Amino acid sequence: MSTEDLGSEMEAKCPVCESENTKITQKILDFPHFPQMWFYNLMCSDCHFKYNDFINLAVNEPVRYGYLAENKDDYTSKIIRSSNGTIRFPSIGAILEPGPKADGFITNIEGMLRDFQGKAKFLLRDATTEEEVSRINNFIEMIEEHIKNNLPIEIIIEDPFGNSSIIPFDQSKLKKQQLSQAEAEKLKTGLMIFGGTDRTSE
Repeated sequence: MSTEDLGSEMEAKCPVCESENTKITQKILDFPHFPQMWFYNLMCSDCHFKYNDFINLAVNEPVRYGYLAENKDDYTSKIIRSSNGTIRFPSIGAILEPGPKADGFITNIEGMLRDFQGKAKFLLRDATTEEEVSRINNFIEMIEEHIKNNLPIEIIIEDPFGNSSIIPFDQSKLKKQQLSQAEAEKLKTGLMIFGGTDRTSE
């Protein structure tokens, strides 16, 4: 992966506290097998609000990517998730949908599973019944088993603006499908910030 800076930092107004003490940095990222991605970062020094996002500079149609991870190498496949991306692991019933506080990130399949595991551990602290505790613990243990033994697991990423993607270890196993307008409209969207304006999910 190569990176190209788009110049020095720019000043902007924070969309949360409206402070002028806010910086924007932008970079172009080149990923194997994929077009250039524009990386956008906003950070406010006063209220500490920060926001990341990715924009695909070549493709913007609604898209669904699918990948079946079957071994240790597959688990290293990278995930690029924009603020509008939905991530699903159907076989374990895990889903990450965008909301008003969603932003973009880069991780891999193992990292995404660890993130779900961490969120489950957080929920465990608020569990009030034995049934809830047992169900959450079973979920945590199931994820640990997948990571430890690299069990087969399918990941699906959907994005109504085409800005999320999977950088696969094995390109031949990556499935890409354009979503219909009706399918795209059913997906949730997150926060988008451009020039001081914002768009939030309904």
